[in-house]
Amino acid sequence: MTFIRKIKQRGKIYYAEVENQWIDGKCVQKHIRSLGTDPEHPTNIPIEPTHFSYLSLRLMQGSLTPNDLFEMLENMGQPVKKEDLKRLGIHYDFEKKTYSISLFYKKNSK
Repeated sequence: MTFIRKIKQRGKIYYAEVENQWIDGKCVQKHIRSLGTDPEHPTNIPIEPTHFSYLSLRLMQGSLTPNDLFEMLENMGQPVKKEDLKRLGIHYDFEKKTYSISLFYKKNSK
């Protein structure tokens, strides 16, 4: 069973989804995915291959909007911030054979 872990790094708090496993009589924590600084609205989201191909096609056509992306993620049951999206990263892990996207938001000036 997975759970959310709080990690303090360079004075900032980050969250990650992790899972404990017993290997050779020792408890080892396995990293599942990073959740960024807000666990309710992760910035790294696993997606299915069909969603990956949809995003890739729309990006190549130049017709993908942030609202299209937010709508797709909501339909997948993923919580997202509806803020100004700056960048989108699409990732494929060759070892695990998994797809994910990373969301990068514009920084709010104080």
